Amino acid sequence: MRVNKKIVADLANFIKMRYNISVTEFEETYPELFKTFMRMQFWLDEVTLSKYFSGPNPNAEEEGVYWTQQLQFATRRTGQQLLDKLRELQDNYEDPMKIIDVGCGENEWKTHLGARVTGIDPHHNGADFKIGINEYAQDHASEFDVVLALGSINFGDQKEIERQISNVVKICKSGGKIFWRCNPGITHDNPEAKWVDFFPWTEEFMRDIAQKLDCTIDDFGWDHEDDNDPRWGNRLYAEWTKNPFNTL
Repeated sequence: MRVNKKIVADLANFIKMRYNISVTEFEETYPELFKTFMRMQFWLDEVTLSKYFSGPNPNAEEEGVYWTQQLQFATRRTGQQLLDKLRELQDNYEDPMKIIDVGCGENEWKTHLGARVTGIDPHHNGADFKIGINEYAQDHASEFDVVLALGSINFGDQKEIERQISNVVKICKSGGKIFWRCNPGITHDNPEAKWVDFFPWTEEFMRDIAQKLDCTIDDFGWDHEDDNDPRWGNRLYAEWTKNPFNTL
């Protein structure tokens, strides 16, 4: 179960102040109380994320919605540069590459690359499949030549993030490419972001998890190479190869 540390702390504090009950102290004595508490924080987190990602938002640049794909598309590495790279990669394939956009939002990469792109997203009607990566991966192992995870694996505690990363790797073919854009823990100034629990990605974490999942990091850096202080902060960029004979 995904854990939102912000919501857990605030909810536990409210219960403590209101009823003088520390929920964690009764995990063994009243396990159903603790389970209900954790289910409540999960569904509050679901609604929080749904509100945060609801769109489309025509005022994205003014309101601090960093995740929109079109923001500074011409200069960021996960914009035009990535589009050019994907078109070059296609030259290595006789048939159209199979590409999946995990957390596709309004499925904007499909507008660039056409039917070869499958977009999944649990919060957007523009997705080809309105579903999250953990559920989708169960029936689509080793199916895609390229996986795009551009800002979608950023929400929850480390256990949940590692689970999602593992499933991103799972749906990629051996020898396939995975492209990442990751939040180093920056909370947006969008008011809906107040209760979103952004996971703080680091280079060390990325290198450790790539090694653990038998992937090679081909490139690592910042999404905005020439701007160390873009509005709403920079993001980490990485390219992975799922190593041949990787059976994950």
